[in-house]
Amino acid sequence: MTKGKSNDGRASHLPALVDPRFVKGLSHVLRQHILVAAVLGEVSPKELSRALGEGLSQVSYHVKVLREEGLIAQTRTEPRRGAVEHYYRATAKTLLPAKAWRGLRKGLRGAVAAGQASDLFKDLADALQAGKLRGSHDKITRTPLVLDSEGQRTVKAIAERAIKEVEREQGLAAKRMERANGNGERATGYTFAVLAFETAWQPPET
Repeated sequence: MTKGKSNDGRASHLPALVDPRFVKGLSHVLRQHILVAAVLGEVSPKELSRALGEGLSQVSYHVKVLREEGLIAQTRTEPRRGAVEHYYRATAKTLLPAKAWRGLRKGLRGAVAAGQASDLFKDLADALQAGKLRGSHDKITRTPLVLDSEGQRTVKAIAERAIKEVEREQGLAAKRMERANGNGERATGYTFAVLAFETAWQPPET
C-alpha cells in the first residue's frame, strides 16, 4: 500500500486508504457522468459534449484527466474533416469494484458503505418519484436471516458471485450496444445493489 504524501512532510508515514485515481478522477460531477458513459460504451469528447450539453473544451479537459488517472483508455481514432476524433472506454467497470472494496481498511468501510447506502436510497427515491419500479425487470426484496458463522460465510460468497455476474453482464451489454451502434434497444440506467450485513437486532435466544 502506498504511503501518503504531505507538502510539509507531516503524516507522510500514513498509508493511502483509497486509490488516489478514484479520489481525483471522480471529484468532479462532469467526470462522473463521462465515466458512466464510458462504462456503457465507446465515447468521444465530441459525442459527450452533445449528450451532456457541455462545451467541447471542458469535456475534453475532463476526458484528459480521466485518461491520465487510468480510469479510461483510448480505443481508436477516426478522421473527421481534417481533424482526428478520439474514442475512449472505461478501464474500471464499476466506480468501486469488489477488489477495491476488499482493499479498504475495515475502519473506512463503514464510511464508504454509508455513502453508498445514501446514494442507493436517493436512486430509489428518485425512481419512485419518476414513476419507475413498475417494469417486469424491477425487483426489490428484503430477507431477514438468522445465521451461524458458516451461514454468514456462505451468504457472503453468494453475494460476491452475484456481483461478479453483474459486472460481467455490464461488459456484455456494453459490447452489444456498441455493435448495435444506436440501432438497438435504448440504454437504460439500472441500479443493482447487494446488502449483506450483520444487523443491530438480535434473534431471541433458544
